[in-house]
Amino acid sequence: MFLHKLLRPMTGRFSVFALTFASVFMLAGCGGGYLLQGKAVSGDFASVMFLPADDEMLASTGVGKARLTVYRDAGRPNQSLVATGISDGRGGVSISLDAFGAGWMQEQWLIEVVKPGFETIESIVTLPPAEQGMQMLIIMSPGQSLPPRGLDTLWDEAERYR
Repeated sequence: MFLHKLLRPMTGRFSVFALTFASVFMLAGCGGGYLLQGKAVSGDFASVMFLPADDEMLASTGVGKARLTVYRDAGRPNQSLVATGISDGRGGVSISLDAFGAGWMQEQWLIEVVKPGFETIESIVTLPPAEQGMQMLIIMSPGQSLPPRGLDTLWDEAERYR
């Protein structure tokens, strides 16, 4: 009986602590989505970079219908497809990444961009924090495009090393 009286007030304090912690965790965006926004433009070299939203390069003429694929854990055998999207007619890109930690955890992401008539881009990036307001600039260079690589299965990986 003594133990029950001792633990009862602690349980209430723990509940308040747990509720407060969970609320802060959710408000910080830890469990929500990350909006990857930017523009695909034509240029002399193929690249993916992040710039301030008011950068003049983002005002360049856009490239529409570029197919974007975003993978988590770039360079690792267990990378996973997180999202896909297509640039609009003016080159605008807006892709929601519903992945825990996107934009605040230090991790590598692979962004693949494919459009016929342009070089295929595979760029490994670290996503900037959402509160920085950075926009993704995809510079697409005219040239030969390769088919999208897609994710390999473990069987495909094993075949490569035979």
